[in-house]
Amino acid sequence: MNLTAKLGTALVAGAIGLGGLTAAPAGAATADAASWCVSVHHWTGKVTHNVRVTNNCDYTVTYQIKRRGPDSDCLTLSPHTNRASWWQRWGRQYQGIRWWCA
Repeated sequence: MNLTAKLGTALVAGAIGLGGLTAAPAGAATADAASWCVSVHHWTGKVTHNVRVTNNCDYTVTYQIKRRGPDSDCLTLSPHTNRASWWQRWGRQYQGIRWWCA
């Protein structure tokens, strides 16, 4: 293996490692951006991912479910309601919620 290939492999491995370290705080920051009166519950079944968003606020909230692959459309949740979404588990991992989409 020549020097260029070794350096390229080291750079790719380093980039993957750094990407994994920065991805977790970004998801946490997105979840914290919501108001105190909105809650998100995520769980996995044998073949599905499930997300329930509950809006206990006195105002309407918009959000988008972030996942590997195509993200959801911008969803609107009226005051004092909840909405459940689900999708097939394979290949589309849940990555968090993006609030106030337009």
